[in-house]
Amino acid sequence: MNRPTSRDVLAIMRSGLALAAVVLAQPAWAHQHDFEPPSSFAIGQAIGGAKPARAVPAYATSSRIAALEGGALVIDADSGWLIRTDLAGAALQHVPIGLDAGTLAYDPVAKRVYVADRRGDRIVVVSVDQQLAIQSSIATPAEPYGVALAPDRQTLLVTCIADRTLVAFDVATGKEAWRSALDPEPRGVSIAADGLHAAVGSLAVGAVDQIDLASHKRARLAVQTFDLPDQPEHARGAFAVQYFGDHLMAAALQLELPVARRAEFADHYGGGENPPILHALAFVDDRGKAATAITNVNEPRALAWDGARDLMYVAGMASDSFVQIRHASQVDISAGLTGSLGTRCGADGLAVDQDGSVLVWCSFARAVVRVTPSATRLDTKVGPELVSSNLDATQHLGLVMFHTASTDVSQAGGLSCGNCHLDGRSDGESWLIHDDRLQTPMLAGRMVGTAPFKWDGGAKDLPTSLRATIDRLGGTGLSKKHIAALTAYLESLPAVRAPTREPAAVARGKALFASAELGCTSCHDGAMFTDRERHRFGGPSGTKAIDTPSLVGLAASAPYFHDGSAATLDTLLRDHGTVHGMAGTETGALSDAQVADLKAYLETL
Repeated sequence: MNRPTSRDVLAIMRSGLALAAVVLAQPAWAHQHDFEPPSSFAIGQAIGGAKPARAVPAYATSSRIAALEGGALVIDADSGWLIRTDLAGAALQHVPIGLDAGTLAYDPVAKRVYVADRRGDRIVVVSVDQQLAIQSSIATPAEPYGVALAPDRQTLLVTCIADRTLVAFDVATGKEAWRSALDPEPRGVSIAADGLHAAVGSLAVGAVDQIDLASHKRARLAVQTFDLPDQPEHARGAFAVQYFGDHLMAAALQLELPVARRAEFADHYGGGENPPILHALAFVDDRGKAATAITNVNEPRALAWDGARDLMYVAGMASDSFVQIRHASQVDISAGLTGSLGTRCGADGLAVDQDGSVLVWCSFARAVVRVTPSATRLDTKVGPELVSSNLDATQHLGLVMFHTASTDVSQAGGLSCGNCHLDGRSDGESWLIHDDRLQTPMLAGRMVGTAPFKWDGGAKDLPTSLRATIDRLGGTGLSKKHIAALTAYLESLPAVRAPTREPAAVARGKALFASAELGCTSCHDGAMFTDRERHRFGGPSGTKAIDTPSLVGLAASAPYFHDGSAATLDTLLRDHGTVHGMAGTETGALSDAQVADLKAYLETL
């Protein structure tokens, strides 16, 4: 089979359409993935148009940075500060929003910015005039993150992670207008130019949610993968989405090829010359048509579209590559300029200035990089550090290591820790490790007081576990200093937020959980809900002992069981997974009402 080179054109076809997409500045190892590029011609109605789509206001797409006259606005998740900068990227003013803040949307007409206070369950409304000044706040469901303002500036849309909800607020009154359910782990949101639809990306589901803003109904638009076009669930990590005009959107994500289907990599789930994760852009239209292009932007987290020039820009957390894409909304999409951001950046936000330059928010350096494209090159200027990290020096080094794709961590530098543990959580995949199918475990909030680690309990402590993982990834290994830093960072991760549940149901579920009949607390007890022991159960694992996982953050850690065989808590509680014998009395004997109550309690842990 002929393998593609970095200049080869890929036409990814699905349901009678094609998008001519290119391999964008692809690293050497990516040329060896086991897929056959289809022929590069269009069939039927193609994604994109013959002309550029009409521009979408910047405030209609959530971001961590916004361009404004004379500088920029940035929301730094690390410190929780909203910062105004000058053209050189130096700080002019700041106001505190809250640690781990979400994204923002800036209204240049009203000179007002809406910022998600992720831990405070509110949108903070800040006046952007001579001084930054907090005007008011809007209460939201649990864990607001993505913020976008409708093109007419009358409606504010907010994605809420823990409650898996998109909420619409009337800007004039701050009152909730409506809400719509979302897929698990929602993040970025973007609104079409005509204001009729919104798109929401998800970390854990291979689809983009599209919401009709008139009927408030949701449609799931699948994102295809290269090797399994009929199994789009293996797209992951859609932190950012961007509408082009009225009908086309792009999502920055990764395509995962679980090696449970590729036994030759059983000992190195992500090592070897063919890392099973590709970094991609998915182009999806509102008919559910999809096409993808590969980039070298590892952990793609930020998108921005220059509608006046039909240029899209992509940057990510685990590499400092910066990619420009020409004719982004058209059928003849093509690779543009590529370059380095000039610092260990951790790019987590992009914005396009009026002159066509691009502002990059570097979450590691806590600085703004201004990228100025010319006909032949990208010129970068790195601004000063704007704010001190909330992490200590060791934890901050660990943060950077967690999002670093290098040969120290994985063979050929193809993967970072953050590729599988999205936002410190899980990609929801199961991987073949030796002879066992094992799911990616949750990290956030589960690292302290839960040793031993690994599903077989084979790692006595976190440093031992990290070294074993790096060995399986084919990395050359990290120094003691870097292992200690990575350990400190992981132990600093707070537990994920619990969704809002009806208190009476939670109380009934807690009583069931603690009951002698079910016996859940015999293994899942204490502050971390684990006895830190190994147990044997019926099922494919046979006589192998499995480590008792912590239940902290259970609502965000699907699928369940060590083998990921229970896709939902309902499946687990009804004893429909491949693991049996979890309770003294089969949970499958519980009534529907009892299952609902027990699930409500478990989701609050």
